Order: sequence, then C-alpha cells, then structure tokens
Amino acid sequence: MRKIVVFGLCLVFLVSCKSKENSETDTDTNSSVSTSEELRVIRGEVVDERRKKVAYAAVKLYLDENDCMSAYTGEDGAFEFKVDELRIKDQSHFEIVYKGYAEYLLSLRNYKEGTPIKLSKKGKVVPAAEYHVFYESIKSCGRK
Repeated sequence: MRKIVVFGLCLVFLVSCKSKENSETDTDTNSSVSTSEELRVIRGEVVDERRKKVAYAAVKLYLDENDCMSAYTGEDGAFEFKVDELRIKDQSHFEIVYKGYAEYLLSLRNYKEGTPIKLSKKGKVVPAAEYHVFYESIKSCGRK
C-alpha cells in the first residue's frame, strides 16, 4: 500500500511539473509574437539616371553612430530591411554605393517608400576597388 501511495505522489508531482513547463513555453511564444510586431519593414529600389534598376548596389542603413544594418539590391534593384522600431533614431540614414556612381546618402526621415533612389554619375564617382571594399565591409553590420 505504501508503494502505491509513493508512486501516486510521484506521478502527481511529474504531471504538475510537466504542465508548468508547458505554460512557460506558451508564455515565451506569446512574448516573441509581440516582439515581432515591433518590426518595421523598409523596402526600396535603386535606379540609375535613366531609371534602369541597379543590381548589386551595397546599401548600408546607419541606425545611429554605433549601429548599422546592410543589404544588397537584387537583380530587380530592390532591397529590404526588417528593423526593430526602437533602434530607429532621428539621425538614421542610408548610404548607397555602387561602382561608377557617386556615393548616395539619404536620411531615413526624408525617404519615401515606393520612390526609387536614383544614383548619379555626378560628383565623386566610386571606383570599382572602393565599391568592393565597401561591399565586403558592410557584411559585419548588425552582428553583435
């Protein structure tokens, strides 16, 4: 009889521990859902002076002086960032570099989604070597 009581208590203890573990997992899932709702998707397109799409342009998003993200345009000239709204500051801005075009800086505040970013050959044109250095260097942005 004593063994049955001990077995029953152990069983109740295990079941209660298991149900507590499941409720903590549900709470974690709900908190990750609320966190993902704070993400802002920033999409853009890079074109040249003739409105031709620029593929493989390097796009760096400076969120502040110590925080950045990187993206590269696809063959369709498009790029995308998924950014936590809390990381965006007043000084947040884009830096877009592509060989044969002038470096382009654009404040995130002044950026209108849906309006293509137009690169120009006027000004200090970025040589291919500098473009490749920039292209490789921005890969480390956003890694902490």
